[in-house]
Amino acid sequence: MERSQSATKRGFSSLLALALRARQTFKRFPFVLLSAIAAAVVAHHLAGIEFEEELGAVAYYPILMVCILGIALFLSLRMLGESRSWSRDTQFKMGLVGLAALVSYYAILPIPIKGADIFRYFQLFVGLHLLIAFVPFLGRSRKKNGFWQYNRVLFLRLAEAAFYATVLYVGLSLAILACETLLDFDFESMIYLQLLYWIAFAYGTWFFLAGIPEKIRALEEVEDYPNGLRIFTQYVLIPLVVVYLMILLAYTAKILIEWNLPKGWVGYPVIGVAITGILALLLVYPIRERAENAWIVTYARYFYWALFPLIVLITVAIVTRIDAYGLTENRYAVVVATAWLLGIAFYFTFGRRKDIRIIPITLCIGIFLTAFGPWSATSVSRNSQLSRLRDMLSQGDVFVEGTLNSEPKAIAFETGKEVSNIVRYFHEVHGLDRIREWYAEPERLPEDLNVQLAMEEMGLRYIDPRQESPTDFSIDMTVPEPLEVRDFDYVYYLNEH
Repeated sequence: MERSQSATKRGFSSLLALALRARQTFKRFPFVLLSAIAAAVVAHHLAGIEFEEELGAVAYYPILMVCILGIALFLSLRMLGESRSWSRDTQFKMGLVGLAALVSYYAILPIPIKGADIFRYFQLFVGLHLLIAFVPFLGRSRKKNGFWQYNRVLFLRLAEAAFYATVLYVGLSLAILACETLLDFDFESMIYLQLLYWIAFAYGTWFFLAGIPEKIRALEEVEDYPNGLRIFTQYVLIPLVVVYLMILLAYTAKILIEWNLPKGWVGYPVIGVAITGILALLLVYPIRERAENAWIVTYARYFYWALFPLIVLITVAIVTRIDAYGLTENRYAVVVATAWLLGIAFYFTFGRRKDIRIIPITLCIGIFLTAFGPWSATSVSRNSQLSRLRDMLSQGDVFVEGTLNSEPKAIAFETGKEVSNIVRYFHEVHGLDRIREWYAEPERLPEDLNVQLAMEEMGLRYIDPRQESPTDFSIDMTVPEPLEVRDFDYVYYLNEH
């Protein structure tokens, strides 16, 4: 009996301690957690919207995007305030400033969201998460070991939060399934998705925040280095990076020997390998020069040298691509990433200080600078493709004196296909409003102008990107009702190109 009472008391004490820890975390990060809970509420609502109501759901996506962005924004503001020992009132006011920034961003988001808005949102999302990584260590007085230890804590806590959230989700999902199977409960199918949102946004964020140390400055004296992290980086991550580096360097040598232009998509694997390699160097930063880690020492010494020929490879590939097809948001991102990699490689190869804080700081600045303004990725890409479209249409007498001539015309197949690609790009990424201005009677066009109709109003035929020649054709038949096949031997469903 006494043992039972003792166990009950211990269990109650554990729950009380857990509730107290959760309360302390909320008091420390109120804006962050309110933003996470709001994201869970909106996502929960979106998951319950039926397919027939999907058009009404588009208004909620900007709200969800802003709530998710708020998690990183409010956390970065809180970490900045704690590192500067701001008063509670000052931190609250900064939270209100962050809230005003989110409301302003929401005000400029269109409904429905276009591809350009998603691209800019991704920039802000990545930039704000990079800001969290270094904002407590801005200033020359902040030392590098504290910066590394702080990010180690964040990295491991994030992995821990993801693990526990996954276990909790799987366990509760199986419990729901058991209730449906054994107890004849009737749950809606979307309950699993709604559960995922609550665990990911609310529980996962709360758990992660509870593990962030309060005394950031004390981390400078910490010398901990997890052995598991060393083993993973030294024997898994770095060897994989080296393998991919060798493949890409071999491809570079092949290009030089055959004197061919590199493939356009090569920029993505090069940037991916380069960033992964830099991450590996950051993970082993405290032990990179220890004699017993000869493999790491060699990797740290030659990694940035290996990047230079790959940077040349990306530059040739992306310049060739832009010259042929103009700029898009993705190509703009490759250009910026290439310039950043070149700067980082020069800094860590020839620089004297070699401050690892420069990696997230410069990348964050580059992302924010290219998110807004006439030099932004979306603005430059839109103007580039508009210029290409105008030139192509002018050559075919489709665009005359600033106006589209809607009479049917015969233009080269490749030109028509490229015009179709550009019009489709605008429809998906920027909208067709800028092209709508070129028509003689834009008010006559429907609000939901699509690619095919936009091409027809130019006097051109829309060409599918999969069509390789003028003689190709496509048949796509869906027959929901049974077919009468009397007097026939076979029936085929065709979907050929």
